[in-house]
Amino acid sequence: MILNLRSPFSSAHFYAQPRWDRTRNENTFGRCYTQYGHGHNYVLEVGFHVPSAASLEKRAFYQNTLTQLTTRLDHEHLNFVIPEFKDKVPTTENIALYFLEKLKTAVPEEEISYLRLYEMDTLWTEIRL
Repeated sequence: MILNLRSPFSSAHFYAQPRWDRTRNENTFGRCYTQYGHGHNYVLEVGFHVPSAASLEKRAFYQNTLTQLTTRLDHEHLNFVIPEFKDKVPTTENIALYFLEKLKTAVPEEEISYLRLYEMDTLWTEIRL
């Protein structure tokens, strides 16, 4: 059985490749390249492999784990506050990979079915394990 859980958060970011000059960043990233950035209301969704009679404590553990992960990014500017994005463009894909690495330190990988990060209702990235 797959237990699907979600945790919303809001963050700001901008797209910029630090090794490129301003012109190349502007040409590549367009309006997503600004010094101030822009924000999104993200939703992190994770599916966990659980026995059909999973305890409430186990469900609460998974939900608390997701909440802790998203709280770290909530109302932060990813480019400036999160060390992993000082040198990496915080695309939806890279943010999802960030969450997956953090999640694997808290939950055995074999318990994770998938991770999906919504940037908008119509834009998300998904990692299947």
